[in-house]
Amino acid sequence: MKQKTILITGATGFLGSYITRELFEAGFHLKLLIRNPGHIQIKERISEVFPSFMTGKSVFDMLPDCIEIIDGDITERYLGLNEQDYMRLSSIVDEVFHCAAATKFNNGHDNTLVHTNVNGTEHIVWFCLSNKPKKLHYISTAYVAGIRRDTVFEYELEKGQAFNNDYEKSKFDAEILLSQFARQYNIPITVYRPSIIVGDSRTGFTKNYDNIYVFGKGLDRFKNYELRNRSMDTRLSSKNSIGHPVSLRIPGDKHETINLVPVDYVSQAIVAISLQAKSINRTFHIVNPSPPTLGELAEWMKVATGFHRIKIVPRYEFQTHPATLQEKLFLQGTVSLQPYMFGEPYFDTTCTRNQLSGAGVECPLITQELINRFIQYAVDTNWGKKRQIAANAASFRDKSIAQDK
Repeated sequence: MKQKTILITGATGFLGSYITRELFEAGFHLKLLIRNPGHIQIKERISEVFPSFMTGKSVFDMLPDCIEIIDGDITERYLGLNEQDYMRLSSIVDEVFHCAAATKFNNGHDNTLVHTNVNGTEHIVWFCLSNKPKKLHYISTAYVAGIRRDTVFEYELEKGQAFNNDYEKSKFDAEILLSQFARQYNIPITVYRPSIIVGDSRTGFTKNYDNIYVFGKGLDRFKNYELRNRSMDTRLSSKNSIGHPVSLRIPGDKHETINLVPVDYVSQAIVAISLQAKSINRTFHIVNPSPPTLGELAEWMKVATGFHRIKIVPRYEFQTHPATLQEKLFLQGTVSLQPYMFGEPYFDTTCTRNQLSGAGVECPLITQELINRFIQYAVDTNWGKKRQIAANAASFRDKSIAQDK
């Protein structure tokens, strides 16, 4: 039988690159729709998807014929392609994995979240309706549940919930749009809702230094500051009048959970589910069935960062004892993440468990060892800066080689 051809958006993203490699290893023909913002060549972008192909040869020389790179943009009509290329692509693609998304929490003046997450999804749906019908795999988020604190079932969406930020609302609106198209045009759609994605459980690798990494970076900087400047400004002193260490208070509920999932588990689960016919027109929570509490995570972060003065406290403590300058600085850097420090829903995973039964795909437990691995990788890469420097150097080297030829 002819192998299926799959179009992937967001293939250079963190989760998108993992899903792309899973599908590549499964033997599918892949069409990668990659936006090329002027100065960044597609050759450089594809090296983000297949970083292991660094053997001195051109990335394109290493890729087999079953992968095609397409310069496009989901926010534009016809996905940024001319009509002829658009129709050619829509005639050969069998399934679409829509991984592309804007992930900042606030819309901003440019309305990026709506343009990308909602309008971009609508453009993908129309593509799935062009020429032959195509199955759509949509990567959403478990936090379309918004500020709910009850049990959220996989088949639920609209429950009158409010949202923590514009990102959650944009993904919710995209799912509403998908459900409307599914009803009207009978499009086969599978929705995957990951929770908070962290690094690779095996290597610690990450491309996104948000969520727990924001806290880790702040704690790491405070630790380094104190090591270098123990006798500096008393406003940032870590001693009280008796000479004992003063805790850095972080507002939150230490008994509530935070649902962290390693990126390798998320990609493996999504692809394993996608290969099953029973996944069509269903939604799956790709979450941690045994998430850690914030209290547990705080203890692990103490060890991983070497900054041991963390204390999660209720908000009212800051009313009776106002935040210190050190606490204000820390909270200023983590303000967008504060809503997730006071609880989350319980995400039911009945459908996901049934689909993955016997597939050999299980979510790793979040442990001290894993948190150490995640934070150590972040420290080794200077919180992403060394990776960017290395990528720029590799790009310069490739250009120099090309000029010499």
